[in-house]
Amino acid sequence: MITVAWRSRAARIIAAPVVGILIGALGPLLITVNNPVGHAVHLAVSGGWSWAALAFAFGIAGKSKFESAILATVALVVAVIFYYLTKVSQGEFTTLDPNASSVATPYVSWGDFLGKTFFWCVAACLLGPVLGLAGHLAKSPGMRSLPFRLIIPLIAIAEMWERLRTEASLQGAVAYITWGAILGSAVVATIALIGRAVYASRAKFSVRRVRE
Repeated sequence: MITVAWRSRAARIIAAPVVGILIGALGPLLITVNNPVGHAVHLAVSGGWSWAALAFAFGIAGKSKFESAILATVALVVAVIFYYLTKVSQGEFTTLDPNASSVATPYVSWGDFLGKTFFWCVAACLLGPVLGLAGHLAKSPGMRSLPFRLIIPLIAIAEMWERLRTEASLQGAVAYITWGAILGSAVVATIALIGRAVYASRAKFSVRRVRE
């Protein structure tokens, strides 16, 4: 049993940075894919709600509050680092040196790269423990854990609603369909989670009344 527990913990520890690498790199890589499916996946993976869901999922995976907070934070920090590493490899931070004597010379603005990476790593260190703890608390039965279960669907609803309102007209049909599908799924998930919690609460109350 001890061996199995350590293997399970080791798997979770390894999974956090590995999944973080995939999520961090996938969004920038897919932006160059010239097909609707790739573009849709890019839009989904690059959303703030999906990064929040990443931390939340590792919060659920953690066996303790501390482990959930650590796993969520590691996953987010690694995702941020590889997001910007992928960006810099694609020339995102490449600019021209205006002080070159003849032809302007392209160079990587490492200051901008490090500044943005540092800023979002700090944000990940602040939000990771919160989302990880929320994921851990969402596993508890009963109505008290319902607000934690609703965090990711509500984040998705708020973000997708705003993107559809302000950005979709500039992004095209794929963005409309992708963000609309995510919004609809989040609304359905919210209703389902609330309904399930209410049903379980009433069933528990009925059982208590019968026993009394």
